[in-house]
Amino acid sequence: MTLPYPFAVQSVVTLALLGAPMSALGQSYAVWRMLALAGLCGACLIAVTFVPARRLPRWGQVGFLLGQVALTALAQALVPAPLLDYVYLALVLQAIALFPPWLWISFAAGVYAIWSGMLLVVTANLMDWLQGNLALAFPATCAIIAAIFYLRQQRRSEQVQHMLQQVQQRYDALTAGMREVQQRMMLEERHRLAQTIIGEVQAALTRTEQSVTAALAQAQSNLSRLEAAVSQTRAAAASAVERLRGTVATLRQGADESPADVPPLATVLPSEEPVIATPLNRVLTWVLPAVFLVLTISSAALQRPLDAGAFGMLLVWVAVLLLAYVTTQRIDQPLLIQVGLAAQSVAILALAQLAHTLTPLLGLLLVLWQVAVRLPSRQIVLHLVGLVLGITVLAAYWGPERFDHNALLIGTVTAVAVGGPLLLARRQLERRKQAELRLALLNAEVEQQMDEVRMLAVAAERTRLAREVHDDLGSRLVLVHLHLQLAEDLAAEDAEAALEQVRESREQLHLAWRSMLAVADAELPVRGAELRRALEELAAGAVGPPRVTLILDGELEGLPDALACTVYRTVQEGLTNARKHSRASRVEARVVSLGGYITVTVTNDDTGEGEEPARRPGESFGLVGLRERAEALNGGMEAGPLPGGGWRLRVVLPTEGV
Repeated sequence: MTLPYPFAVQSVVTLALLGAPMSALGQSYAVWRMLALAGLCGACLIAVTFVPARRLPRWGQVGFLLGQVALTALAQALVPAPLLDYVYLALVLQAIALFPPWLWISFAAGVYAIWSGMLLVVTANLMDWLQGNLALAFPATCAIIAAIFYLRQQRRSEQVQHMLQQVQQRYDALTAGMREVQQRMMLEERHRLAQTIIGEVQAALTRTEQSVTAALAQAQSNLSRLEAAVSQTRAAAASAVERLRGTVATLRQGADESPADVPPLATVLPSEEPVIATPLNRVLTWVLPAVFLVLTISSAALQRPLDAGAFGMLLVWVAVLLLAYVTTQRIDQPLLIQVGLAAQSVAILALAQLAHTLTPLLGLLLVLWQVAVRLPSRQIVLHLVGLVLGITVLAAYWGPERFDHNALLIGTVTAVAVGGPLLLARRQLERRKQAELRLALLNAEVEQQMDEVRMLAVAAERTRLAREVHDDLGSRLVLVHLHLQLAEDLAAEDAEAALEQVRESREQLHLAWRSMLAVADAELPVRGAELRRALEELAAGAVGPPRVTLILDGELEGLPDALACTVYRTVQEGLTNARKHSRASRVEARVVSLGGYITVTVTNDDTGEGEEPARRPGESFGLVGLRERAEALNGGMEAGPLPGGGWRLRVVLPTEGV
């Protein structure tokens, strides 16, 4: 069951409500009053245990606490049990857990006014009223301050735990949705490249098209100037081809610009702070003992007049307490701290013996405060055992007439109200430090994963773009260059034929534009159902030489799109290499789909007299991209010269499991 309040506050409230009826035992009150007290405390306990106060609206929380105040005041009017004072304190602790400072301080002031007024009515004695205030002042101050520190540590721990859950969820989502994250980053990189590198290639295409258009305009007005115009246009096309090769090299080797940074996660470094911040701890170091000593001396003076000798001994033990306290605050060695705390405990027990009152024993709360904040965990138990033994000896010496069960109940409640929140605050701090360390490690791991995914996504997108730009756009620019070269050769002999070649080059440029847009949008150049027609158009559109022969065998229409695209790019790359890097007169492209595999073979009858960069590994981006395509589909590629002369490119791809 989820507790309505934090554990420390819930424990104090429950203990006070359970102890209040027990503290009234042995007093001469009517049975019905005792039953009414038990019933009222039981009603409050049920409400505190089962009402989800932290989920109520603000007005509901105020009304809930005011109802408890009314029940407690009624119980105090019926039976003024000693532990009812701590029920009021428990109400203040609830308010601290629920309200902002301005509201709980106002509520605490109102609760004090009700408790103090009821105490004055019940005791009907100003001296008893004053002693009651003095007896409650120090433990209430310690308990409220301890609760504030505990709740602060708990809230910060909850915040860190919430951040840890968020980062854990992000890490789990990153691990589970690696594909989606990678695709998102690929889209980001695609958009960035479309604005930079693709834009430069498009600018080169624009200049080439403008040259072609200008050449056509000049040729139509003056055919004699056709040869010069075509020569200029061919130079622009050659520049575009070189720019394209530079773009592919840039993509293959890595762009100069870095991809856009992903917003970093909120970083929380492990905290080294103590349970109580150092400046505030210094203030409390002197305020708490000062409050205790003032209350002790005042309570002793009100209890009975002290003679000069007793007052002198009281001052001596006060000095011993202060000396031990100051010395303890200035040392950090755990064993010496134990000695100092033991000396303080002895001084407080001596003060209680001299004052003949239980009030000085509340000074043990000051020792308990230091134990909870400063000692290592193992030594805390040892010192608490020593405190219990000292109180037991004093109780045996005084006897039950002064050290009755009420004193035991009050001591237990005050110890839990002060020591419990401090110990739990310390535990919360340790858990928060562990959570912050785990958060920092997990944060770093998430960032590392994100960096790796980003690098893979960027590399994949650049590789894809390099392949598509080289295979499709490069092929079309080679065709443009060949058309313009043929136009330049025909310009002097047949002007009309030369013009037709220039017009064909412009059509190829328009196709290159569309290809560039498709590459930027990551569109496949051909679908499975269109493969046969696309291959036939590719072969028919080839500008000779060389002469192209296309042989298609088997079922090609049902291939997956990715497989059809690779087949198309293989034939396209083979034809482009034959035009650019060989002196072949004939090229044969054979596509065979048989036995669960599709084999693409492009062979040319190159004489070997021309320079062929494709034969030198590492210089042909087209073959590199083609090999990547084949391996991505669990296939393979081989390319090289034939023993009897010529050049062959072969790609084998499985048609199943793609």
